[in-house]
Amino acid sequence: MKHFKTFFLLTILPITLLACKPTLETPSIETNLGYEHTLFDDSFVHTIDVRMAGADWADLLANPVNKTKYKVEIEIDGEVLKDVSFATKGNSSLFIVAAEHDNARYSYRVNFGKFAEGQTYHGLDKLSLNNCYSDATYMKDYFSYEIFRQIGVPAPLTSFVWLTVNGEERGLYMAVEDVDNSFLGRINEGKGVLYKPENEGVALTLSMIEDMRKNGLTQHAEAEGADLIYKDENPMSYPDIFEHVETYAEEKNHQAVIAAMKSMAEMKKLDAHLNTDEIIRYFAAHNFVLNYDSYTGTMLHNLILFEHDGRLSVLPWDYNAAFGAFRPVIGEEAYKDATNLINQGIDTPLIGAEEDRRPLWRWIVRDENYRKQYHEVMDELITTYFESGAFTNQLDEISKMLLPYVEKDPTAFYTPNEYRNACNTLKQFVLLRTQSVRKQLDGTLSTSNQTQSEEDKVDASKLPLLDMGGSFPKGNTDSK
Repeated sequence: MKHFKTFFLLTILPITLLACKPTLETPSIETNLGYEHTLFDDSFVHTIDVRMAGADWADLLANPVNKTKYKVEIEIDGEVLKDVSFATKGNSSLFIVAAEHDNARYSYRVNFGKFAEGQTYHGLDKLSLNNCYSDATYMKDYFSYEIFRQIGVPAPLTSFVWLTVNGEERGLYMAVEDVDNSFLGRINEGKGVLYKPENEGVALTLSMIEDMRKNGLTQHAEAEGADLIYKDENPMSYPDIFEHVETYAEEKNHQAVIAAMKSMAEMKKLDAHLNTDEIIRYFAAHNFVLNYDSYTGTMLHNLILFEHDGRLSVLPWDYNAAFGAFRPVIGEEAYKDATNLINQGIDTPLIGAEEDRRPLWRWIVRDENYRKQYHEVMDELITTYFESGAFTNQLDEISKMLLPYVEKDPTAFYTPNEYRNACNTLKQFVLLRTQSVRKQLDGTLSTSNQTQSEEDKVDASKLPLLDMGGSFPKGNTDSK
């Protein structure tokens, strides 16, 4: 199988640190990182064995939501690293699994340098192992990030892993490159600053999740910067951004981000403060995959701000709710008839949010030249990756590779038959979405939800959207 990853080099921007936040070490610039060719070679399923004290493993299983960091030994494809940090991670994927499932299939974060300063895995600082809790395809993150790369946007690397703990099989996981110094070193030689904005009020509890299941997502916390709405020039006014810096930053970097927000508010000097081409390409991919656990929904997280040389860009993060999987926002009706979702207007991608409250998107659609460029990039994406057959060929190859592992997975949330159905549904979803976007671009279907005619829409009424899994599924604790 060929190696699927395509790499792009971005030119982007720098950032800052609040006076109250401790200074981070300056990241080293590594131009010859190796992990992209080892663990993130996605042409085969890798093996990872975590070896930890029996008492620590018992404690993790008894108290998973504590996210305790245990010192372990880890073997990756036969290569052993000692004194590595191993902990549970996640929000809904952790709390719901802990409360509702008896398979103890948690997501994990591996930090190679937590207990051994300077230790990396071929240059990689941190690694996420995702349990694919709401993803019956095991591939939503994988293909979302691949779509971004296809259109020229750097994205976290992914691969597939067969995980064991103390030799006990824990199942098929997705390995994801964490966004920090090593990621920055890979995409831009360590130059620039990364932020991971987070509206703190969206951290879910089990009671909130149960309410969402019954009533949908009825409210969300007031943003303090995660919406990228300009308030003033004081970094303290934007804790959602500046308290979530992932790499070294200085005050001048924060001010560059604030200047970018101000330029969006005023619709002036956008090219001076924004990497407009990169952001347009980001939204072309993002709006295709319909991930509403994000900036275009109500949750205001799952994106990476990248500042370099005084200009701001945006990169993708966390797409397990892509392809219409975030039920609290898109609503249960979409699972009965996915036609409206599949035909979501490419110029009206927001659900649950007003355009004026999403300035990072607003400038694209409100300026004729930028909107034209956005349409051209969207056309490029569907022509080269979807209509060419490249996507379906890749999906068929990856799904075939994963099937034997799904069949023997002792902790899987979905049966092998459910997996096969999910892969077929993902293919249908993408092909139908491609048809709709093509109609929107050639003018036979409006690019706006408000002016679309029902007879012009691509019929997706038979698309079994729920077959792919969705947030928050009732789940299946028996894999066979």
